[in-house]
Amino acid sequence: MDNLAKIAKLRESMEKAERELRYTEDHQKMIARKISELTRRERTNRLCTRAGMLESFLRHPEALSNDQVMELLKTAFRQPAVQQLLAQMLEDANYPNP
Repeated sequence: MDNLAKIAKLRESMEKAERELRYTEDHQKMIARKISELTRRERTNRLCTRAGMLESFLRHPEALSNDQVMELLKTAFRQPAVQQLLAQMLEDANYPNP
């Protein structure tokens, strides 16, 4: 095989490798988008579920402003018993507690 044939074969091999690289990069981007979408859906579901839980404890939640609900939560979560329970729950979940 002469040098020109070797060069042509190497170029063909390089082009094939570049196509495979582009395919792999596109595939990686697609997977990253799927992960992002699933993470967003999971978070949205968690937020809706927990907001529903909160509203189930509020009398007439539509009558309260966001600021009022925040003040209520701040007051509740400042209670030592709540702080202790939260710390225990995080510990049970093996989540680092600062």
